[in-house]
Order: sequence, then structure tokens, then C-alpha cells
Amino acid sequence: MRARIWAGMALVMLAATPVRAETRMFSYDPISPDAKRLTGAGVTILFNQGLLGPGRPIKVLATGVPAEARLKDARQKDLGPDGLSAMEGVDTDVMLYEVDASAAQGKIYVRAFCAGSTRLWLSFSTIVIRRDLRIQAFGDDPKAAGKARLCGTLDFSYRGEWRLPKGRSAPDPMQDWTDSPQHPDTSY
Repeated sequence: MRARIWAGMALVMLAATPVRAETRMFSYDPISPDAKRLTGAGVTILFNQGLLGPGRPIKVLATGVPAEARLKDARQKDLGPDGLSAMEGVDTDVMLYEVDASAAQGKIYVRAFCAGSTRLWLSFSTIVIRRDLRIQAFGDDPKAAGKARLCGTLDFSYRGEWRLPKGRSAPDPMQDWTDSPQHPDTSY
């Protein structure tokens, strides 16, 4: 009987503990022609990893140059009637975000990823350690109001995880990898 009481109390305490997201950062090398053309050296994704479910991207950073796109939640209906399912050749079981064109280098990302568009949406495959990533870029279609168009399919291979610094300094790519072929971290 006491074991049941202790188990019940433990469950109540666990349920009362807030579930916090951990901020993580993965880098990816470009492998598809669109990824090489649009990102050069690849991308680094800053995301929140909850205890349950895939990572939720916050920012897309250019790995080779200081440029970032902040992301905000998007809805498939923003892409036009029936969203992604109305488009051919796109992944539909993805996370969808819009690049905030008013923040950081958002406007630069819009122009670079989808010339002629004023808005840019990015869909992400599941963000998981040691798994490749696909990002598809969509822009509003200047020739068809209220509809989006596919601007590129960017495939990346997983490169490694950055160790996030304490405070506000940027990670040092020469020293702060927690997971890379040169310095594997086997503590997972």
C-alpha cells in the first residue's frame, strides 16, 4: 500500500513540474543543387527541443556568413486554398514557418530564396540529431494572388550540434561542437 502512495505522489510531483524546452543548434551541409545554390556552406538551425515531439525551429542561420532569418508560426492556408496538399512535388507532413521579413536579415532571405516574392515560408522535415534535413521554400506568387509557389527544395546532411555558450557570445565553430565526426560526443 505504501508503495502505491509513494508512486502516486511521485506522479503528482512529475505532473506539476513544468515541461521546459531546451534550446539546441544543429548545423547541416548542403547536398542538393538548391541547397548549394541558396545557402553556400549550409545552414544552422536554432530550435527548441521539448521533451515530447520534434524540435521547433526558431532561426535559420547561414553557416558561412553572418545572416539569420527569424521564424514565426505559419498556417497552411496562408499558402492558398488547400495549402501544401494543393501543390505537386512538395512534402506535406512537415512543420511550416514564415520568415519574419521585418527582423534581422529576413528580407534578404525572401529575395534570395524566392525572387519576386514578398513573403517566404519554409517547411522543415523533423529535426532530430544525426538525421538529414529537408527544407522547402515557398513564396507568394506575384502572378497568382493568394497562392504560393515552390521556390526550392533544399536537402542537407547532418553535420553536428553546436554547444550553446553561456551568456550572449556566439558559438566558436572551431571548438564548440558537441557532436561532430572529429569530436564525437557519445554521452547520448
